[in-house]
Amino acid sequence: MRYWVPFTPAEALPRLERAMETFAAALATGELGAPVPTCPGWDLRALGDHLGNVHRWARGAIVEGHPQTPEIASPSGQQDLVDWYRESAGLLLDTLRGVDPGQECWTFGPKPRTAAFWFRRQLHETTMHGQDAGLAAGGPAAALDLPVALDGVHEVAGLFFPRQVRLHRIEPLARALAVVPSDPDPAAEGLRWVLAGDGTGPACAADAPADVEVTGPADVLLDLLWHRAAPDDPRLSVTGDRGALDAVLGVALTS
Repeated sequence: MRYWVPFTPAEALPRLERAMETFAAALATGELGAPVPTCPGWDLRALGDHLGNVHRWARGAIVEGHPQTPEIASPSGQQDLVDWYRESAGLLLDTLRGVDPGQECWTFGPKPRTAAFWFRRQLHETTMHGQDAGLAAGGPAAALDLPVALDGVHEVAGLFFPRQVRLHRIEPLARALAVVPSDPDPAAEGLRWVLAGDGTGPACAADAPADVEVTGPADVLLDLLWHRAAPDDPRLSVTGDRGALDAVLGVALTS
């Protein structure tokens, strides 16, 4: 087994730019009132408003050093909304291009809290919502680059899940879930993540035992952990205690 090495800012930035373009294209071609299947209660317009404000919020965390950047109202017309989203994305990109990744700033990640956090976090936020927007626009979800999917799984296992326990949003897991990518690519070879306990320590080592193991393409594993794919998805293979799988997936691992 081996450990995934998270994206550096230099690796994340060009991927973030592409993800922003994917999202903007879906926003420009879809029906703004169309529901977003993967975000119940939202339509495409609400998704555009959300992501544009998230970009501005992340920029504020870097520039102002706090998470209190207020949301602003987005325009209602489709082209105006697309232009506003591109402006929001551009403000964040300009900030990321100009900042020292080692600069201290507010983040919700573990220490050290630096601007480097936002390169990677905004990549995954935008990528996930780009898939959501593609589905709302009537097409398939945008194809997910394998390294992005692998890094996304690592982010859930190493950042979001431990944070949920640390903030007392969920109890430490009593059962252990392992996820193993099956993609026929050297990038995925030998990778395995274990979600167990409080998300830290030897119980979560790549070779730690687990009550249940799920194998499948990395993008489907990522969707599973974000509750965007079901355990019975035919692309996934489950080995071990199905009750343990239901127990782990039954809690809010990410938010």
